[in-house]
This record gives sequence, C-alpha cells and structure tokens, in this order.
Amino acid sequence: MRQPILYISLLVVLVVSGCSFIAKANENDSKQSDETEPMYDIDMKTELVEHNEYHITIHYPQTTNNQLNQTIVDYVNQQKAGFKQASYQNKQSVEASESHELHVDFEMLYQDHRFFVVRFIETMDVGGNEVIQNQTVMNFDKKDGRRLELDELLNNDPEVLDELAALTEEALKEEVSTRYSLPLHVNKGTFEDVALTKEGVRVYLQAEDGTLGYVLVELEEGQDLIRKEFVEALESASDVSEPSSSEQKQDREGPVEAVSTDDLGVETGEKRAALTFDDGPHPTWTVDILDLLEKYDAKGSFFMIGKRVSYYPETARMVAEQGHEIGNHTWDHPRLARLNPEEVDEQILAAQDVIKQAAGVETAGLRLPFGEEPPMAYKGDWNTVPWTLYSEEWSEHEPEEIAEEITSQAEDGSVILLHELESRTPEVVELVLEQLTSQGFQFVKVSDLQT
Repeated sequence: MRQPILYISLLVVLVVSGCSFIAKANENDSKQSDETEPMYDIDMKTELVEHNEYHITIHYPQTTNNQLNQTIVDYVNQQKAGFKQASYQNKQSVEASESHELHVDFEMLYQDHRFFVVRFIETMDVGGNEVIQNQTVMNFDKKDGRRLELDELLNNDPEVLDELAALTEEALKEEVSTRYSLPLHVNKGTFEDVALTKEGVRVYLQAEDGTLGYVLVELEEGQDLIRKEFVEALESASDVSEPSSSEQKQDREGPVEAVSTDDLGVETGEKRAALTFDDGPHPTWTVDILDLLEKYDAKGSFFMIGKRVSYYPETARMVAEQGHEIGNHTWDHPRLARLNPEEVDEQILAAQDVIKQAAGVETAGLRLPFGEEPPMAYKGDWNTVPWTLYSEEWSEHEPEEIAEEITSQAEDGSVILLHELESRTPEVVELVLEQLTSQGFQFVKVSDLQT
C-alpha cells in the first residue's frame, strides 16, 4: 500500500517542479520581451479643413501606442489653435481677402525597438510678406510612450550643451546635409530640435532666412553627451526602420500628362456621370468604395495625395487593378499659390512618380488642392480636372442630405466630387449609386466623358 502512495507523491513533486520551472522560464521570457518593444506599423492620418477664411492641411503618424498617439494629437490640436488665433488677429488688424493657410507635414526620422523619432514641418501663412516655417522634433521612448525632453536625452552636466554646440559647429563645417539650403547657424545653448538615431544625434537648425536643415553629430563623437542607457540601446538596435524612399520627393523633368477637360458634360445621347474622389487613398474607406463601385458596375476617378500613396501603396494598386482611374492631387496637399515654380513642379512630379511606382499607371489627370487654379508664377503646361457637382458644407450634413443634394442636381456629364478621407463617404456613395443608377445613369471615368 505504501508503494503506490510513494509513487503518487513523487509524481506530484515532479509535476509541481515542472510547473515551477515553466513558470520561471515564462517569467524570464516575459522580462526579456519587456526590454524591447515591437516595431510600429504607422497609420498616416490626414486632416483637411477648408473655409473661406483659412485652409488647413495636417499629416501626422499614429501607432498602436496610445500615449505616444495622444502626445502627437495634442501637438496637432495646439498647432490648429495657434494658427486660428493668429489668423483671427491678423484679419482684425489688416483688411485682406486672401485665405490663410496652415500646413503641417511629418517625416519619420528613426525607429527601432526602443525609440520612435518623428519630425514635423509647420508652415503658416497668415498674410503679410513672409510665410512662417518652423519644425518640431519628437523623440519617444517606446517602453512607456513618453516624449523624451532634451534634459532627459543628455547627461546631467552643466557643460553638456556647450559641448554639443561645439560638436555641432564642427560637423556643420565638415559635413553639411545637401537636403536643405544653407547657410545654417548654431545658437549655442539652444537645441530645441535634436533627434536620436542609430548613427548619432541629428541637430536640426534654422538659417537666418528661415531655411531649415540639420547636421549629424556621430554617435562615437557624442556618446559622452547622451545618457549611457540610451547610447547602449542605440548601439544594440537592430531591424532599424529608416524613412521610406518613397517618401523622399525627387525632382523630375518632363511634362505632366493630364486629361483635357474642355469637353466635360458634352451631350452623348445617354446619361453618364463621373464619381471623383479626392485626398486618398485610405486603407479602409477606399476599399469600401471599391466594393460599392463593383456592386453597381461603376467606374471612378481617384485623385490621390502622393504621400498617402507612399504609406498605402497596396490600396492604390487595388484601385488601378480594378480598372479605375488614378489622378494626381500633389504630394502633400499644400496651397500651390505660396510655392515657387520649382516647388510646384516637385509637388506634382513626386506624386506622379510614387503613383507610377505603387500602382503601375500614369496619372490620368491633375486636381489641385482646395480646387484652386494653377498659380500665376507657374509656366508649366497642364490641364486640371474640375468638378461640376459638390455638396457644400458636406462635413456638417448627414449622408442622406449629401446624397440628396447630389442626386437632385445630377445631369448628363456631371463630375461629382467626394472626399475619400471621410468615414461617411462610402454611405454617400451607396446612396448616390443606388438612386442615380435607377434613373438610368452610367458611372464612368472622367476621361471617358470626353469620348
């Protein structure tokens, strides 16, 4: 009798020991996994606001880290509030009819399993002779999602800023970035915008004429200035995510191919209309729109922002593969009137290039941000694609109201404008397709209205 009891006791001891060993192993694995964070997939958010008094375009990244996201959203809201206040004050003091503009873009500077670093470029035009341009660099610790301030990045040494200034001046003389115009200058003791990268510290500067640029203080030279914990994390970083090459705008030569719109709306003996979508692509709502177009055997024309195509190339490719038309809506949706001819060229050609790379098609037309005409200073040869039907103040109306406004005015040759980045757009599209198809309308690409 004792022998079975002994075996059972031994078995219990072994099971308990095994479970303890597994628990400790899992605990150790958990601790090891806690030391690094996953690489974030970036969701590109775009906010577009159009009023008679001002225009706002803001692009910013969002991730799976809620605290990091909230810090960026707070920054975006601060930018909007500051701009609206400056715009209002200017209009009170100066009588002007031109719309003001806030344009905020971003570039990913660096990401590894510990750090997430992003730079924002802010352009504000509130009248007057100068356009104000600034920048904001944010370094995030992915362990807790906090934004790291400069005094947290650098060693606690009263001379650390002077040493960083000296290294920056030396780097400025020896190695100057060709991405920005010069000259740049170092303001000793003031380093508001520095970025941690695997190569070292990027110090972002601004020239007296407002030109933005940076120099690199290599990690080997500046490691005594950075907190030891961060230096070790950078040195051990792997699977580093550098900025996508598709995000880098490149100058190109050659004309922009676009459809002529002189004959839009010509009577053809049948009722045809074109559904056009601006500001995409969007990874969810664009796909929803494509499903609806397929359901009603309709074709559409999508005027895409180049930077968004660089983040969602698969969605752009899906649009082309399903036989729809892709048009050019510039690289990042600025007001072209404030740009010089070379910058306008770059906006259009960079978008054209990334669309060709992602979707394998040439852009079929050009639609300018905010529906503006080509700037007077630009001498390029292009044809823009207008619209004939658009729901005013669509952001304040319900989908049924928007659809009713469109369908009640639709006629043969109508070019209908909708916005891809609105969550209600798929519902509007379904209502419009259902009602106008029942009235005998055929939905075709904009270019097909010429034939």
